[in-house]
Amino acid sequence: MGELQELQKAFTQHLRNPDQIPIPLGLDKRRMSIYSELIFNNVSALLSDFFPVIHSVLSEAQWQRMVRDFFISHQCQTPYFMKIAGEFVDYLANSELMAAYPKFLPELAHYEWIELALFTSEEELPLASLPDEGLMERPLRISKLAVPLAYQFPVHKISPDMQLEATGREPTLLLVLRDVQDTVRFFELQPLAFQMLSAIKQHPHLVPSIWLAGIAEQLDVDDKSTFIENGSTLLVSFNEHKIFFSE
Repeated sequence: MGELQELQKAFTQHLRNPDQIPIPLGLDKRRMSIYSELIFNNVSALLSDFFPVIHSVLSEAQWQRMVRDFFISHQCQTPYFMKIAGEFVDYLANSELMAAYPKFLPELAHYEWIELALFTSEEELPLASLPDEGLMERPLRISKLAVPLAYQFPVHKISPDMQLEATGREPTLLLVLRDVQDTVRFFELQPLAFQMLSAIKQHPHLVPSIWLAGIAEQLDVDDKSTFIENGSTLLVSFNEHKIFFSE
């Protein structure tokens, strides 16, 4: 490694961890302190914009400690600001520091990141919903702007006034989507709706009637026709949001 590269490495290591890594020889201490604080504050402000709920439920000391640990220990794989949110989600999912933080934090981060990812996505919804008639017999795909999600914590309800240390008795099932007004919205899902939307997500061109009939057989449902009719009603309700494609 050349002399310039050595200096650059020492420079960036000090900026990331000024309390532990000494200032490279020949550089002004006061200027380095200002620069280090500026960089850290920019990262902190960026993350607080991306994760406003997390920022609101933590004390300022907790937030600063977490951001500093992310800044020091996480090796980002992208130079793009908008993708740093995803890096932060990865950090929270794997950081040992989380043992001292609310247990819901990694899931809440993922939920907030999904909202951001959908809001900034360049994907477009179909211009019109598919016809409700015959929807059950169509091979369907679900838009990338609609994501079924399962969490242990009710992440959509967490706020400074509502924080939980224990998971719910049942998983929290959600559909998060960006609508035609480019507003990100969420819907709480029943298990059947979640399973059906997840199946369409995982298996493009799935035919809902065939899938529902198979599930009814697996569950040994007594009234299979009512079960399938309920699934059809759910499908039509989501079709209103223009989230389905068919070929």
